[in-house]
Amino acid sequence: MTPRLRVESWAAVIGFVAAVALLAALAEGFLRWFPPTEQEPYIGDASPRQGPFVGDRTFGVSYRSFDAFAAVNAERLQPFLPLGTPGAPLWAMFGNSFVQAPGMLGDTLRERVPERRIFYLGRNEDLPVRFAQVALLLDHGLRPERVFVVLLPLDLAGLGVQPLATLQVTSHGALGYQPRLPDGIAGRLLARSALVRAAWFRAGRQRGNPAFDPRALNERIDAPLLGDVGRLFTGLADAAHAHGVPVTVVLIPSYQQVLRGAPYGFQDTLTPLLVGLGYDVCDPRDRFARAASPDLFAPDRHLSPQGNQLLAGAVLAHLTEIGALRDRQDGPQR
Repeated sequence: MTPRLRVESWAAVIGFVAAVALLAALAEGFLRWFPPTEQEPYIGDASPRQGPFVGDRTFGVSYRSFDAFAAVNAERLQPFLPLGTPGAPLWAMFGNSFVQAPGMLGDTLRERVPERRIFYLGRNEDLPVRFAQVALLLDHGLRPERVFVVLLPLDLAGLGVQPLATLQVTSHGALGYQPRLPDGIAGRLLARSALVRAAWFRAGRQRGNPAFDPRALNERIDAPLLGDVGRLFTGLADAAHAHGVPVTVVLIPSYQQVLRGAPYGFQDTLTPLLVGLGYDVCDPRDRFARAASPDLFAPDRHLSPQGNQLLAGAVLAHLTEIGALRDRQDGPQR
């Protein structure tokens, strides 16, 4: 190779390396200033997200004030303000869309039990946030006749992927998570480079427990997850006991349990834990098993109107059985 060709070859290599370095620097800068949306919960105070939250030793997260909570939930909260106002007995319900969505359990009980005021916020929230809401409302004067915590197996999926120990709240009040990073040099590189971090996050490896499989919740609740669930329910039991409010936990069976023969490990594991903490537990699996039909479910696997009537009937029958509905006679049980 002649000296001239050698120089040209090296110039090409250097030019290529410089171009790659420039592109990498541009990508690094872009990702630092404009992080992808899926990264925002994991980048702490660099996240543009804002919220009403602060960290909490009991539930991992709470609201920075009652006013902050009220601002987020103004529409649903307004009819019940000021909290503690005398009126018809009140049932306060906390759960996912199986409670909150139009036509679901909250609305169904409003129709079937008109002599009770049915309180629910109409928003899906992470499980720790729901528990923080109960404690906050009780501390600020809400005095329900009974609190209902409604759970399905899938409600524990969020905690399974992101254990309580990974929760963190940014200085802007947004709920986020500490990213899981590898040990050693790789972890230090990930912590410093937005470009490398993007690849790690894209693979889902930043999650607290990336191996967690939510499909297994019908069968079992692994020890670490059960420990977090126990911590949340212990905190809620303390709050409810301090205000003299009974709590019923309703364990709704999943579509797979009712129609696909999945086991009831979720219910069988939670029930003794909850009873041991002083909770009343309503497990309507037998009613769903006797009436098992695709008609109980909507195409998206929420309960259909028929399924919600069945669930509401099971809850009312349970309350009658434990003596919590002596003042009423419910209609035919469905």
